[in-house]
Amino acid sequence: MLTGFSSFLLYSAFPEISFWPAAFVALVPFLQALEGIESKRGFRIGFIWGLFFFSMLLWWLVPTISTYGKIHFLLAIPVVLCLCCYLAIYPAIWALLTVAVRRAGKEGLWFAVPVASCWIVLEAVRSYAFSGFPWGLMAYSVASAPILIQSADIWSVYGVGFLIVFLNVSLFEASRMFVRNHKGGFLPPGLRPLFAAQLLVLIFIFSYGIFSMHLSKQPSVWASAVQASIDQSRKWDPANTAFTVSRYKELTLKARRVHPGLRIAVWPETSMPFYFQNDSTFRNEILEFAKKAHLFLLIGSPSYSYGEDGSVRYLNSAYLIDPDGNIRGRYDKHHLVPFGEYMPWGPVTKWARRFLPTAGDFVAGKDLLPLKAEPFSIGTMICFESIFPEIAREEVRKGANLLAVITNDAWFGKTAAPWQHADMAIFRAVENRRWLVRAANTGVSRIISPTGRVLVNSRLFVPQFVSDPVALLKGQSLFTRFGALWFVAINFLFIILSIHRLLIQKVQEKIGHRRSKDEQEQ
Repeated sequence: MLTGFSSFLLYSAFPEISFWPAAFVALVPFLQALEGIESKRGFRIGFIWGLFFFSMLLWWLVPTISTYGKIHFLLAIPVVLCLCCYLAIYPAIWALLTVAVRRAGKEGLWFAVPVASCWIVLEAVRSYAFSGFPWGLMAYSVASAPILIQSADIWSVYGVGFLIVFLNVSLFEASRMFVRNHKGGFLPPGLRPLFAAQLLVLIFIFSYGIFSMHLSKQPSVWASAVQASIDQSRKWDPANTAFTVSRYKELTLKARRVHPGLRIAVWPETSMPFYFQNDSTFRNEILEFAKKAHLFLLIGSPSYSYGEDGSVRYLNSAYLIDPDGNIRGRYDKHHLVPFGEYMPWGPVTKWARRFLPTAGDFVAGKDLLPLKAEPFSIGTMICFESIFPEIAREEVRKGANLLAVITNDAWFGKTAAPWQHADMAIFRAVENRRWLVRAANTGVSRIISPTGRVLVNSRLFVPQFVSDPVALLKGQSLFTRFGALWFVAINFLFIILSIHRLLIQKVQEKIGHRRSKDEQEQ
């Protein structure tokens, strides 16, 4: 019961429920369930917790795989369960380590800090292992509360997650120690440093949040995200290409009329369902449109290149067009979706292609460079890339003064997935202190300030545009300069030191036990 309740509490902090306060107490029932048990049982409880949580969070993958992967609905369920089982291993390991720390007699701060560190290190491992799948990280649960996430510009999504986990664990520890040791109205000695740490964390979160929320510079350039809402079943039909191009042009012109100062329009991933790199009527039509509308256009389109052996290599690309109708650059998607855009690990997964007939044969782009056309230097992320902090960071380090996410979330239907995906982009804006324009084919399209405020939001599956002024910023945050691996490394080092102390303690206990046994025998 406690395990299921805990996983539901954390799930409720994410979209669609989005009750973010639940994130600060969600782990308390989980920790209670781990009290007084052995490590092996802790691993099982943690695995069950993870299976419950990720099944609730990722249920939308079942209809997505069934519909677009052309797999029967009943066969899609075990596929998603396999993914959830893999993801559940991480909270299972965390539960095992948590039980180990408790059985070593640690409590208070000596319990809360290493336990929070374990959670964050495991999140970092999940973000990189097997291509990485950082969906549902702890910090994303509070994306809709900007004041709480401002410190992401110091230590990324991992630092914010650490603070949330620490507050969960310290709250549990405080209640546990108070109930067990409370006498005569005085605080137990171990509670004082714990309360002091809690107070310092809360003061830091809110004071840094309030301070940072007032740092945004006055926006000066109007930008629009154009959402044509083209049905996925019609998107790639050549007979509908003219309609698609026409709808994007109409919506963009409407945005131009409503906002005469509009300078740039962002169209979604593969918004142009043809090879834009080839000379064609549609390509020339778009170039001429940019010229007549006197706009910068950032558009998505598939592209291709040839390998040394003459084989065709497909890429997922974005093009920047200037108001003179010139193509100023192309960005090729760097981090592809495994089992969606390509089959990872070569021959190891080759056999699975028969079960994933829609898996693509895309290759990854080589360079993480912003697309530049004065005054813009746009750090572009295509779909899946927006959930990885390092991609946006690298582009800002190389001069991006504006971030853009172009995506096609039509695959997800009217589920929580488009909102979950969109919320992760909020952190990319805060981490790098850049304005971010997010254009999605069917939504969610939005414009996000450097403080994580969502200024305008689209609805799902409605042809529309969202517009707002943005600022083209310079400068680099601490995260942009140094990344977040240093913070993960500190947490990992703290875990190693804690394990070292536990091992020494166990050795000392064994030595003491042997000595007492020898003395008794004598």
